[in-house]
Amino acid sequence: MREGRSVGRAKQDLIREVAREMNYQPNRAAQSLAKGKTDAVALSVRLDSTCDLPPHYHEIVGALTFTLNDWGLHLMLVQTNEDPVPTLEMLARARTCDAVIVTDMMVDDVRPGLLRDLGMPFLIRGSAPISGVPAIGMDNFAVGYKAMEFLRRLGHRRILFHNIGRTFMSGFKRHEGFCAASVEFDLGETVRYEDIVYKEDDMYNLTRRVMREADPPTAIFAADEMAALGVLRALAELGIAVPDQVSVLTCLNARFMRRVSPRLSFINTRQHEVATEAGRLLGRMLRGEPIEARQTFLLPILEENGSCAPPPR
Repeated sequence: MREGRSVGRAKQDLIREVAREMNYQPNRAAQSLAKGKTDAVALSVRLDSTCDLPPHYHEIVGALTFTLNDWGLHLMLVQTNEDPVPTLEMLARARTCDAVIVTDMMVDDVRPGLLRDLGMPFLIRGSAPISGVPAIGMDNFAVGYKAMEFLRRLGHRRILFHNIGRTFMSGFKRHEGFCAASVEFDLGETVRYEDIVYKEDDMYNLTRRVMREADPPTAIFAADEMAALGVLRALAELGIAVPDQVSVLTCLNARFMRRVSPRLSFINTRQHEVATEAGRLLGRMLRGEPIEARQTFLLPILEENGSCAPPPR
């Protein structure tokens, strides 16, 4: 309560005492109406009928919740379907949040343009499909390039490069990095690219199939931790040793992968750090600080943990 001309200090103290005795709690809806803001930020997510959140969302939700709390903001999850327009239009009309964070960007994603047209503040956590919007993400071109460069430096030429679909901005950029490295290191037709299968069981079946071929890969790059678990399960059942017979490299999106045995070498995509920086930028934006509408990337970090070695003779 603010001290004003019409209400003296003694009266204010009395009102507070009565409020405590009556266990009075301020009405957040009324406060939001009076302030013209909700102090809430929506995270737009897409779930299928299984309702499974990909492992990297544990990092995103945790980091955003913790960071936004320091700015007096609360995180809410909002489900958007294949057509996100109705949900985002509803958010903009009802003003149930002050801003929207969009993630898992598609190459033809309509959400940034739609939110801009609706006048709803937003931030992209990832790679922006259009220019002139605020976005913080991982340099996925560097992920694809670094994976191939590292495996080639160990001496591998027969490499299976597994990617998420190129309809995603992250998969599209990783494919570009993969292609650039393949040309630079003159790998030609000795490498194999795959982005049709994605789930753990699918990667398990693919690994069993390719390892039975006449010239199986000597190194496998799995797009994420769930795909890597499928690879490891298949290799264990086939009696193929890692890294003596085949090297396995993956991306670290969720930190639980540090507990997997055998420990995997991985490219750390720093999901927690990306989400933390996104939360800070959004906090500054909603505080009214000037924000430059551009793409910012963090660089991936290669961490070697013994699952990659030179190919067997």
